[in-house]
Amino acid sequence: MSSREHLIAWLNDAYAMEQALEETLQRHAKDAKDDQEVRSRIERHIEETREQAEVVRGCVESLGGSVSGAKSALAGLFGTVQGMANRPAQDTMLKNALADYAAEHFEIASYRALIQAAKEVGEEKIAARLTDILRQEEDMARFLEEKLPGAVHSALAKAGG
Repeated sequence: MSSREHLIAWLNDAYAMEQALEETLQRHAKDAKDDQEVRSRIERHIEETREQAEVVRGCVESLGGSVSGAKSALAGLFGTVQGMANRPAQDTMLKNALADYAAEHFEIASYRALIQAAKEVGEEKIAARLTDILRQEEDMARFLEEKLPGAVHSALAKAGG
């Protein structure tokens, strides 16, 4: 497999990852019905995630590849299972926050690796597009980090101290 083929495969993984996370974020937005700030930010990130998937698809296609339906379907199944794993617990918001925070950092690591790979195969335009996605993931991770103490506090308050 050539370096270019590796990049296409890794971009396919990123595309599948974005699709899986969109489904998970939709469930988490519904769970956040009592926290309008968190719900709004998650809903905004759902839109960003959809756009990111399309950017990644465009990158794959610009390299002469196509997105993998099999990986996308598998990613969708992963998203469904992850969303169901947190129900029905008093600490759902905390578990969602932890899962989302971990997912954002996984995405950050993935996009940093993809940017490096794109640069190494001489695809500076793709690296630039992926850098825009990286910045969005970093912004969401910062938001979640700021909200984590409140999620812990709320979970403990619901548990009775």
